[in-house]
Amino acid sequence: MGLFSRKRREAFDLAELGLPRVVPGAPERPAGEHGVTIRLRSCDDIARSASPMSPFVLDVQGTPTVLVKLAGLTEREGAELASAVTAGDSLLVAAYRSYPTYPVVVLALFVYDSPNDPLRFEGYRDLATVDVQDFAVGLDRTDGIGQVRLYDESAQLLATGQFGLRIPPFDATKFPYKSTTQDLNRLWEICRLGATWYHSLPPARRDFDTAVDAYIAAEPPL
Repeated sequence: MGLFSRKRREAFDLAELGLPRVVPGAPERPAGEHGVTIRLRSCDDIARSASPMSPFVLDVQGTPTVLVKLAGLTEREGAELASAVTAGDSLLVAAYRSYPTYPVVVLALFVYDSPNDPLRFEGYRDLATVDVQDFAVGLDRTDGIGQVRLYDESAQLLATGQFGLRIPPFDATKFPYKSTTQDLNRLWEICRLGATWYHSLPPARRDFDTAVDAYIAAEPPL
């Protein structure tokens, strides 16, 4: 039976993929280590230092959450985005690329402030980090549904709303979008492929930033 025709996995268990759990700025933890309390700043604190127009993902008290800080938009454009976020007209789109120095998980938040021309916030994430792993596991637990927190340039909260995970390719979407078994299975496959490539690379060769630069230089946006 093919991957995308099977029933949904019973659960995501990233520990079985053997990835480390890296907290940025802290020592690397062994793969599969549990019972570790990770001290997170509040969402608002994270938003202050977040890269503008790029999604930051994490799990907040069991809810997969995407933070986005705006930049370079007019007040009207910000208000239109805030209205769409509040209405739940958002998709989280995930893709995967292997590069000679590292696997790259591409995450893009599509906010449908215009039905046929959504604004896309694209980011590039490291599957070996705790925030990305907990976010992926959380999406499995919530059937692909999570929360968007939209901030203005000064990191003031503009709106909160719901997103649904969706894996390309796709054309039109009706909201609220309910993630399918196929979406969730393909998210697991992204994690599995990324872990396999990570383990295939000698530690001295692993360089996430170089892989991201290669993606930006060669690949079209999602």
